[in-house]
Amino acid sequence: MVHHSGLRKMTAADTAAVHAIDSLVSVDPWSQALYVDCIAVGYECWSLVDGKEIIGFGVLSCAASEAHILNLVITPAKQHQGLGQKLLQHLLDIAKMNGAEEVFLEVRQSNLIAQQLYKKFNFVEIGLRKGYYETGGEEKEDALTFALPLW
Repeated sequence: MVHHSGLRKMTAADTAAVHAIDSLVSVDPWSQALYVDCIAVGYECWSLVDGKEIIGFGVLSCAASEAHILNLVITPAKQHQGLGQKLLQHLLDIAKMNGAEEVFLEVRQSNLIAQQLYKKFNFVEIGLRKGYYETGGEEKEDALTFALPLW
């Protein structure tokens, strides 16, 4: 499948589409206002676009010598086409350019596809955060914490 997807800095105008995509894949999506705030505070917020359509996004926080992938989502219709890899590689490149020596992230324990992606990039599981994610019910889901040294 040929893609003409590209990456560009997320703008406030993108946040409605970004929130809509997040709402498709998450039982506890971020609010549109939170994405606006992430842009405003200077996080690395990127939109993955195919033509004019936003098909994915990523949010990266860089501080001191660390980076944290806060969110990385590909719209369901475009998953399993290598776009998550493209977006993840871009975020890792940005982390390196910002002087990060290590990148961290959390992922739902049930999200095996995302875990496979991170392991493909040599992230290693370093911990467990109990009850980290909302599930829409009484119980909360645990998160696995992953890290990737960049040196």
